[in-house]
Amino acid sequence: MASSNLHRYTVQEALNIKTGAGGKDYITASAPADASSPTITTLNTHKYVKIKALTDIVLTASSTDTDIWDTLALVAVPAGTSIYGNFGIILLTNAVEGSETMQAVVHRSYSTD
Repeated sequence: MASSNLHRYTVQEALNIKTGAGGKDYITASAPADASSPTITTLNTHKYVKIKALTDIVLTASSTDTDIWDTLALVAVPAGTSIYGNFGIILLTNAVEGSETMQAVVHRSYSTD
């Protein structure tokens, strides 16, 4: 059932997760030398709740709770867009030769740092 995990957090914990109170990470993928060798940047050190595209990006994000959030595969995200979910692995893939560097900020649900 899709609502199975909705009430496992206190109100304060849910607010911290929603606002990304665990901190942020900056992730980039530069333009590849040629289109046959895409640049892939992987981030998998935390649980992430928000992905904010600073430039146009192509991402793959693995959901840690597929009852509620889907895993995303090679999704084009326009600059300025935010995607919310519960992600464990985030990959930026840049396969466009001569393109600008893809940039995103990802928000952690909590921090152990």
